[in-house]
Amino acid sequence: MPRLGSLLVCEKIIIDQQQKPSLISVFQSISAFVPEGQPIAENTLSFISWSIFAEWFFSEDETKKTIEQVVEVLHPDGSPTAITGRLTFSQFALHGQGTRAYVNLFGIPIAKPGMITINVWLESDSVKITEIFPYHIRIEHTSEQPSLALGGSVAPVFVAARPA
Repeated sequence: MPRLGSLLVCEKIIIDQQQKPSLISVFQSISAFVPEGQPIAENTLSFISWSIFAEWFFSEDETKKTIEQVVEVLHPDGSPTAITGRLTFSQFALHGQGTRAYVNLFGIPIAKPGMITINVWLESDSVKITEIFPYHIRIEHTSEQPSLALGGSVAPVFVAARPA
């Protein structure tokens, strides 16, 4: 069975000339500025880019199969978001090296405060071949605008306008 070596979620991944990844700003929590009394639509996403980094280790026999990495993102209450995806491995690292998968996404669900879950697993011929590996990010709502002087950052958010 394939083994997961690393699973991290970050702002971006930079690949150098030797194909070595650098993960920038690993996520643990995200604060969303929500004015007091402002309702938020259930499908609200922040306008930030983010990436999922996973490193898998395969046996030689496993590299002869068609293998897909599956990703799903769940709200804090466990309900699914619209963010799902599949990545088919086209190359495998040799000689015991880890096979790395990078998934770049845009928009993180911030409608509900609490822990969102990013689940990752592998499938071959539509059959799960690993357990589900979760990565959690805390979503916080704050009514105070972030202070850029204190290292805060602003993540623009689409909020549906009310008809006049």
